[in-house]
Amino acid sequence: MAKSNLEFFRSAVEKDPNNTFARYSLAMEYRKAGDFMNALETFREIINRDPAYIAAYLMAAQTAVDADDEDTAEDILRAGIEMATTQNNTHAASEMQDLLDSIS
Repeated sequence: MAKSNLEFFRSAVEKDPNNTFARYSLAMEYRKAGDFMNALETFREIINRDPAYIAAYLMAAQTAVDADDEDTAEDILRAGIEMATTQNNTHAASEMQDLLDSIS
């Protein structure tokens, strides 16, 4: 029997905990399954391990919003905007600012 995407990415992260893309994919699979708690935890692990991985901030914040935790989303977005600005990633900073404005 073929592995589910969730099982596949769990296994990939276990084999290589430093594989940010595999961890991001795992978080996205949790989110897709409606498992917002594990998704948010996994996005936070990415942010802690690789703070420059900008996509994790927006998706973590969106997941927090989906879980009705707007305070957490706001904190994540502020940190993400700061990191994106540091990287001169105006597009990502703008997307996060738009989400922050929509929930503030």
